Order: sequence, then structure tokens, then C-alpha cells
Amino acid sequence: MKNQKELLLEKLKNTYCRLRYSKIHGVGVYAVRDIPKNTNPFQSVKKEKWYKFKMEELKKLDKEVLKMIDDFFVIEKDNTVSIPEYGLNGMDIQFFPNNSDKPNLYTKDDSETFLTLRKIKKGEELTVSYATYDDKWIKK
Repeated sequence: MKNQKELLLEKLKNTYCRLRYSKIHGVGVYAVRDIPKNTNPFQSVKKEKWYKFKMEELKKLDKEVLKMIDDFFVIEKDNTVSIPEYGLNGMDIQFFPNNSDKPNLYTKDDSETFLTLRKIKKGEELTVSYATYDDKWIKK
């Protein structure tokens, strides 16, 4: 059985990305090395439990917090939103790929797991089409 240091070294070997300034929108995710096609660049991210709220339950939150909920999570057509157990301050790197009409990532399960559509080169920004999992991004 592997000890904690060995498990951490394995996670470090599977590190593909970092956050930095993006010309697309503020902060973006960038490849620190080439990422093969069909790879989850966020595979070491800890899975969290998510809780579903009716937007009505959140109405007393500060306006800036509500804006962040709208920015980072999907508000469904039935006016509900799922929020991870650690909330906004617990957001990890997989919350930061920017939107693109020509993405290099896709999600097969409504933004739970991301996979590369093609090989992504070191230094390239990772992007996804938000419209694949958030209706407000669908062009009409």
C-alpha cells in the first residue's frame, strides 16, 4: 500500500495546469506541459459533495456573493443551483477554464469531469464551451 507521500508524488506527476492572467477573461487555466488527447487535466482535484438550493433560499446573501454564484455555478431553468460543500472559497482549478466557441476541453457529465478534445500544447489556455452545460450561454 502506498503512503501519503507516494500518493502525493503521483498527483504531482499528473499536474498539467496552472492559473494565470487570461486575455479571454481575467483568470484562465494554462497547460504547464503538453496534455494528451482524452486526458482529464484536473484528475487530482478532490471530489466534493454538492447541495442543491432553490434561488429563493439564497436571496438574503450579499449581492456580490449572488453574482459569484451566477458566474461560477449553473442556475437551472427551475431556478435551482447546486453548490459544492466548501462553497465559493473552496473552488479549485477546474472552475476556471474560460468559455470558447472552439474549445479544447469538453465535459461528458455536466462539468463534473473535463477531458481534452485534442492534444493541448504547453502554454496553451484550456477552454470549454459553457453552452454544453449552461443554457444561458446558448446563442439564440
